[in-house]
Parts: sequence; structure tokens; C-alpha cells
Amino acid sequence: MADEQPASSPDQNPPDLERLLATLRDRVEQRRIDGTYPPGLEAELDGHFERLTGDRPPSPSFLLAELEQALDQLVNFEYRRDAISDESRLPGGSTLHRAIAKGVGRQIQGVLEQTQDQSRRVVRAVALMARATNMLADAYDTRVIQQLDDLQLELAQEQDRLQNLMARVSDVAARIPGTGVDAWYESDAFNAHFRGDPDDIADRYRDLAARFVGCDPVLDIGFGRGEFLELLRDLAVDAQGIETEPRLVEWARSRGLRADVGRAVEYLSELDEASLGGLVMIQVIEHLSPQHVVDVVGLAAEKVRPGGRVVIETVNPMSLYTYAHSFWVDPDHVRPVHPNYLGFLFAEAGFATVERVDRSPVPADESLEPMPGDDELSKRLNANFERINGLLFGPQDYAIVATR
Repeated sequence: MADEQPASSPDQNPPDLERLLATLRDRVEQRRIDGTYPPGLEAELDGHFERLTGDRPPSPSFLLAELEQALDQLVNFEYRRDAISDESRLPGGSTLHRAIAKGVGRQIQGVLEQTQDQSRRVVRAVALMARATNMLADAYDTRVIQQLDDLQLELAQEQDRLQNLMARVSDVAARIPGTGVDAWYESDAFNAHFRGDPDDIADRYRDLAARFVGCDPVLDIGFGRGEFLELLRDLAVDAQGIETEPRLVEWARSRGLRADVGRAVEYLSELDEASLGGLVMIQVIEHLSPQHVVDVVGLAAEKVRPGGRVVIETVNPMSLYTYAHSFWVDPDHVRPVHPNYLGFLFAEAGFATVERVDRSPVPADESLEPMPGDDELSKRLNANFERINGLLFGPQDYAIVATR
């Protein structure tokens, strides 16, 4: 039977720690290059660790160690008196020196003994203080660290509850009509598909733009592609627009239009009273919350001077055709605004005249056709068809034209 080789002890082949660390660093770096570790992983992990551990005050143990060392030095310190030299150049001086040295030595020895006794008492008192301080420090560290651990655990639990609550709130908010959509498609493509060609839009709104002649300056809230601003410029009406998207503002400026970034209520609130001659909102008010609808009308009464004009066009909720064909096509729509309610707001706000203008009729071939004939039955059927057409196929849009 072959002799068994003794197992090598750990000390015989010690691992090369530097090589292991270098290998580990190289692997981590290679995984970072390969994309195994996502960007920002280290910062995110550091943040999680900091939230879990937190910053704790340093323990006073190092101070206590220095105090114990100082006490040891005090205990081991010995007082001594240097010998008094008995050398003298005077005749008989050595004898005199020795006699004086003995007398002084006895006095000094007593003083040294008293000093050493006092030093021992001081060392004992300081040692007791050190023990008491150490006990207090240990108790304090234990209590504070436990409290910090409890607090960190509670904060972590509270953060989890908050994150869950925010997730539920985000989910609920995402289900509310009119919540902003972070779309991957371009808004230009959406407008071109559902609103039509800019030239067609311009032809459609020439009549409304003409109502602002002599009402300088005009503010166009939510100018979109800027068709209405261009119509006002062609009519030599001083106008500027606001939009929430900076990209639209820059595009309008590149076409020589005056434009700023802003939201309806906030922007109007900052204007001086009676500083506007006109205010226009084309297909915008249905994007606002009910409270902001009320606020916009109230602010319009403050910011538009007497004789000025406000034009607001929006989808007509009195036509059921709009619900099937236009209103819910736009995911940013909040809710339709009834013309009777909007007209009521302007009248209550003190506008001198409030006019409703029906716009965008439904194509004739999509509504119910009347029955031929003049007999009584045909007349009754046609009268009913008219009522149905008014409800189902009424004008798709309406405009409130209010004069201050």
C-alpha cells in the first residue's frame, strides 16, 4: 500500500490575493463592457445600501482606549528626586552640602509621598469616571443603534408602502380621460391624419379670424400648427400664441410667428388686467379640466378689455355623431363642454354679448334621408327624421363668440 501523502496545510500554498483581486476586477470590467451590468447599477446599489445602513455616529470606543492608555501611564509614573551634589570648592563645603542634602531630602521625600498618594487618588477617580463613561457609551450606542435600526426598517417599510401607493395612483390617473399620453408617434402625423391639410384648416377658420380685426393684441392659446396665427398675421392683427410643447413654439418662431411656452390658466394669470384685445382657443378647451374651464372664462373677463372679443371653438356634444367619429379619437381629450354651459359662463362673467355659432356640418350622405311624397304619413316620418338627424347628425363643432 502506497504511503499516503500528508494533506497540505493552508500555509504551504497560500493564495495569491493580489492575483485573485486582479482577476475579479478584470471580470467585472469585462461584464460591464459586454453590457451584463446595466448602466448606473453601482450608483443604484450604493443608494440602496445607503438607505438601508444610513450614517451612524462613530463609537467613542477609540476615545476610551486613549483614556485607558493615559491612565496606565499615570499609574506607572514614579516620582523621584535627583541626588543633590555634595561637591564644593569651599573648605569643609562637602560636609556642609551633605548635611543640607539630608535635611532637604527628608522634606522632599515627604512632599513626594504626599504627591504620589494624591496622584493615586486622582488615577482612581479618573478610572472610575472612565468606567462610568464606558458604561454610558455602551448603553447609548446600543440604544441609539437599535433605534436607528428600527427607524431604518420603518422607513424602508414606509417607502415600500409609498411606492405601492404611487403605483396605484399612477394606474388610476392613467385611466382618467385626458391624461397625457407619452406617445411614440409624432403629433404632426396625428394632426395631419385627423385634422387635415393646413390649407384646408386655414380656409375653415377665415371667418373666425376676421372677427378679431381691430381687437389687437390677440392671444391664441394652444395654437398647434399655427394656422390661426398665420390668418391673423395676414389680417394685420397683432397676435401671439402659447403652447405647452417647446418644439411647437420653436417651429412657430421659425415661421416668423410670436410664440411662447405656457399653459392657459398660468399664463393668463400673469397678464395685466384689460391687456388683451382678443382671446382665441381652437379645439383646446376640451383638453382642460372642469375647474380650468371655469378659470379660463373668469380670467378672460379680467384680461380682455371692454369691446374685446373671445372665440372658443370645441367639439359639439349635442351631436352624437361626434362621439363616434371625432371626440374620442384624441386620447388627450378630458371631456366635452356643453355649449349651453359655456355660454352661461361667459354671460355670468359679465360679457356684453354671447353668440353661439354652429360649425362643421355632418356630410349630407351620412344623415337620414327624407321620405318622398306629400301625404300625411310621409310628412310625419320626415318630421321624425329631422329630430333624429338633429340629435344624431348635428353640427360636429360649435364656437362661442363673446364680446366684452
